[in-house]
Amino acid sequence: MPISYSQPYELVCPTCQTPFVAEAWLIVDAEERPDLVQAIREVSLHDTRCPGCGQTGVVPAPILLHDRRAKAVLFGVPYGMPEAEWNELAQGLLWMLIGALPRENQLPYLGNVQAEAGVAGVAEALDQLNYTPQSAIEAIGDALGSEDSDSLPPLAEAIMRMLAADTPEELQAVLHEYPFLLDEAMDEGLAGLAEAAVDAGEFEISQAFERARITLIQLRQTLDQSSQTLASSKPAVAAQASAPPPANWHSIRRAVLTCEDAGELLALRAEYPILASADADAWLAEEQQALRDVGDLGAAQLIGEARAVLRGER
Repeated sequence: MPISYSQPYELVCPTCQTPFVAEAWLIVDAEERPDLVQAIREVSLHDTRCPGCGQTGVVPAPILLHDRRAKAVLFGVPYGMPEAEWNELAQGLLWMLIGALPRENQLPYLGNVQAEAGVAGVAEALDQLNYTPQSAIEAIGDALGSEDSDSLPPLAEAIMRMLAADTPEELQAVLHEYPFLLDEAMDEGLAGLAEAAVDAGEFEISQAFERARITLIQLRQTLDQSSQTLASSKPAVAAQASAPPPANWHSIRRAVLTCEDAGELLALRAEYPILASADADAWLAEEQQALRDVGDLGAAQLIGEARAVLRGER
């Protein structure tokens, strides 16, 4: 299911008055469409050309850019749009983005939308993003090669937060944000960093690396044991689970999230009768709980209200 989203805009050329339709991207996922990210950097994403006279212009469209590696959501506000209007527009696009993302990627940072002035503002903000390494090798290389003394490398920040976690929930949040911590390559990398710290006379830093290495080894062993336990009990769990969603469920879920009132929801239920089923309510309940788990209470409430309408309670 695509995450990036575009829609047609009906335009009229100011030079020759020719009416035409231009497709504009409103949501761009950086991992899915690096080509569109490049167009943002070149400030050409919303450029258009009149088919009649060749006059160039810009589609007056917003842009919501999602960059998972940088844990950032940037919103380009169209020129001259009132704040109340673009706030509502940004919220609607954000819900569409959340609805299209896999559940494991629906994390709290999605609620921190950074507003910029159009595509040009988003392009400028892109250069300021700090990217989180996706693997242990990248993280260790980043820790060894960082030249920015004003900010911690992601590995150092991840280790500090992991060691400071006081509850299982806090630790789980750190592992969600820095999944490379559980890579096996991290064990050897942390041992090397600990030795390097000793050579430099930084004994407290060396001890921190060593404590982190031991903690992560224990975590991996615990997770491996949990996985084996779950695998052995999977048939019993599967017998209690509801039916799997249909292939087009992601499209239906996105449509539910974009409905603005009860009338639209009821029309959608008529178009997709499966929304009236108990299974659909159970799938939406799972989505609602997942949003609560990541702290997005607004989107969770939206799904809760939609479920009530679809069940005929409102």
